[in-house]
Amino acid sequence: MARRRTLGIALGTTAAAAVAVRHIRRGHAGRQVAGGILVGDAAAYDRFVHRHLLGSLFRGIAADVATALPLGGRVLEVGCGPGRLSLLLARRYGLDVIGLDLDSAMIARARGNAARAGDGRRPSFVVGDVASLGFPDGSFDLVLSTLSMHHWADPGAGLAEIGRVLQPGGRALIWDLRPGIVPFHAHVPDPAEVVGGSALRLVRSEPWRWPWRL
Repeated sequence: MARRRTLGIALGTTAAAAVAVRHIRRGHAGRQVAGGILVGDAAAYDRFVHRHLLGSLFRGIAADVATALPLGGRVLEVGCGPGRLSLLLARRYGLDVIGLDLDSAMIARARGNAARAGDGRRPSFVVGDVASLGFPDGSFDLVLSTLSMHHWADPGAGLAEIGRVLQPGGRALIWDLRPGIVPFHAHVPDPAEVVGGSALRLVRSEPWRWPWRL
């Protein structure tokens, strides 16, 4: 019998540093589109959120992912934004990474970041909706999402698609926010409740402190 695909979630418990609030607000000035919410200014979001505020978070996540997969393991990052985590996974750990985002401006930024990264393994980046993934069944060893699920228009459909594209025994790792934690996302659905109604088997759900430590 094939092993069930599994899911882990880490839930945010602290807000961003006050010194970055002005820049985060500009980067998060989003708009609703079919499939979810686009966060706004891709360049500002990249500079002040991905490069600075989330740098330590991404380094920890990348190290965890690398220990779970062999060299060349296939990874899909859903909601990759400007691609900093995908780049880290590909270049430092030799993983075969595809970054997907609903926002074409984010994907353009991610491709530019990859082009400027120099020699070494690079991820590929595609525009797409997590609720309708353009990949065959069982395409990936691991699917990863950081601070993205609360922007999805239909989280249940997104999780179903993640389960479909995972290989039997594959894993999904999701870091997201609980309601009321971060001022800009006070009314997001609770990730643990969303996952509880999905076809994925929840293996672990635990809090993490952000941005200071996991």
